[in-house]
Amino acid sequence: MIKSRKCQLGIVLLLTCICAPLLGADPNDATIELEFEISSDRPPKSLMRMSLQPPYDSTHCAFLFIRGGWDSQPIKDEDPVLAILSTNAARTMSPTQREFVSTLPFKSIDFGNTIGNHTYFRLYGVGEYDTQKMAKAFIEALANKADKEVQHFLSRKQKYQKEIDKIQKELPEKQKQYEEAKAKYNEIKNTRYFADNPNETYRKAMETVFQMDKTLDTLEIELAGIREKMKAIEQFRRGQEPVRNQTNQVNYRLDEMFVEQMVELRGVEARKKAALKIREREKEFLDIFNQWGNLESEVDKLKNSLRMSENNLRSVEKILDNPVPEMLPPKVFQNKVTIYPVK
Repeated sequence: MIKSRKCQLGIVLLLTCICAPLLGADPNDATIELEFEISSDRPPKSLMRMSLQPPYDSTHCAFLFIRGGWDSQPIKDEDPVLAILSTNAARTMSPTQREFVSTLPFKSIDFGNTIGNHTYFRLYGVGEYDTQKMAKAFIEALANKADKEVQHFLSRKQKYQKEIDKIQKELPEKQKQYEEAKAKYNEIKNTRYFADNPNETYRKAMETVFQMDKTLDTLEIELAGIREKMKAIEQFRRGQEPVRNQTNQVNYRLDEMFVEQMVELRGVEARKKAALKIREREKEFLDIFNQWGNLESEVDKLKNSLRMSENNLRSVEKILDNPVPEMLPPKVFQNKVTIYPVK
């Protein structure tokens, strides 16, 4: 314990920090090895909230100023009790202090006000020693939280950079395939259709395919009929169905009919071959058209993904370059913590 006169001087210095140095001073780096100033007097009213009573079991309160503007929950996105009790400093707390931290609604850390470029906090304990450990555990928890935040954004940065590298490797090949498909499409379109509207070109090709399908159906029917005629003629010629009083004239006529059907067969088969060729030609064009459209969509998607990943990367880099207080190791003003009795 310090003498009363020295304690008063400490209080004056602390209050002076509120109105002068805190407005612009650059504090030293905070460490777990804090310098504690023990007061025998009650804390100044200017540092206490009249509407908030200290926790029932608490005996002391530590006041410390941390650089930056903090909100009412400095340990975000996790259980503050667990964050405090999992620190190295908390492992040296007394069982009473650990019970005090874990069983209370978490009032053992009380958010203060933001003054200048600092925020002050009140940390409660069940004794002078445990209050010091509470302050150390709080600073350690903030440092752990800052490291997690930084690692989170570094992980995101790595993720977005990998996405960018992957897309930049894939995009040129897709772009090349797209340009080749587009050139082939335009070549066929300009040779065969002369239509500027791709949808109109596609429609015409589809109509041709449908027409060829109908033509092929008709030709198949014709071929079936011709083949049956030729089969019947063959049967007559071979005498499988004998005809009474057959003469050379009949045989000659059968030969003539067979030749006629053979010629007709060759003609229909030629038309079928031509229809198939036209149909395959149009289908090939339609495949190229679809390939061109799909590649265009893929290229656009890759470009959009690249743009989004680059924007996300810039956002993360901006955050890392200008981190919020929660991402920085806590810096306590002059590395000093003042402890007051509250009972």
